[in-house]
Amino acid sequence: MHTIHSDEYSDSRSIGPEDFEGLGILGKGSFGEVFLVRDLRNSRVYAMKVLRKDKVLGSNIVRYAFTERNIMSGISHPFIVKLQYAFQTKEKLAFVMEYCSGGDLSYYIHKDGTFTEERARIYISEILLALEELHNNGIIFRDLKPENVVLDGEGHCKLTDFGLSKEGVRDGMLLRSFCGSIAYLAPEMIKRQGHCKSVDWYLLGVVLYEMLHGIPPYYSQNRDQLFHNIVRAKLQIGKHVSDKAAHLISKLLLRNPSKRLGASRRDAEEIKEHPFFEGVNWDAVKNRQLKPPAPSYINKRLKKVSKVRMFGVYDKLDKGVRLEGWSFIKS
Repeated sequence: MHTIHSDEYSDSRSIGPEDFEGLGILGKGSFGEVFLVRDLRNSRVYAMKVLRKDKVLGSNIVRYAFTERNIMSGISHPFIVKLQYAFQTKEKLAFVMEYCSGGDLSYYIHKDGTFTEERARIYISEILLALEELHNNGIIFRDLKPENVVLDGEGHCKLTDFGLSKEGVRDGMLLRSFCGSIAYLAPEMIKRQGHCKSVDWYLLGVVLYEMLHGIPPYYSQNRDQLFHNIVRAKLQIGKHVSDKAAHLISKLLLRNPSKRLGASRRDAEEIKEHPFFEGVNWDAVKNRQLKPPAPSYINKRLKKVSKVRMFGVYDKLDKGVRLEGWSFIKS
């Protein structure tokens, strides 16, 4: 349990608001915003997620904020966004993360409509290795969707946004919470049957389907119809999709989580052996030797942002509610 206490604004800290310049806005959410910032000490550019403390504490989501901080600070992997710093002010909690300038996969799906299978294979292979790393560390992602896969400057995938992830998951453990994004919920989540690591493999199938079709499987704008489709409707795979890709999608989207590809103790290894990945050199994937398309995303919201907008009103002697154990500096 993370304790909360009132304290001075950390005389001993070595990183804080005065070290960053706001270059623009990258995104907005229910509890805060993501900014593009420059570290004034070394001119490096980062993405900084800033959460409002009153929203975090008022909605009792402190543990989700800490989960995200813990995962990004504790895991080093080529396809997972890394945390550089974490600090707080009287009003805000800040994560300073590596900036992936290529935009997210949802931007490219919207722009391009569908991907070739060769392109989709590169992305799915990189996402697969990222999920494998999380699972090997007892973590379920639970919120895999194109918006949460960002591309770096070379076009390689990185998972981001770990607020719904679950740490400390052992093999065979069933989780009972209901979470995820509406169009990307697994059937066991909708039916509240409990879920395990294989929920991530279902979502991998959803993302692959969306890459090849332009929309998620079972999609409907009506929530009740969408849920009905996910639980009961027949899976429709386009004729343009190869037999190998169609077979992989169907095995990942099996409604019975225990029969889903990847559900065995072999986890990701079982999926890697599927014919869709025939010829893939997994060491080459991990070493970023696959060649995804060069990213074409251009951020049109690059307009300087004030420190007050990012951090609220603060000074070095701010007093307020502070979250113990939040601060982090990457060694």
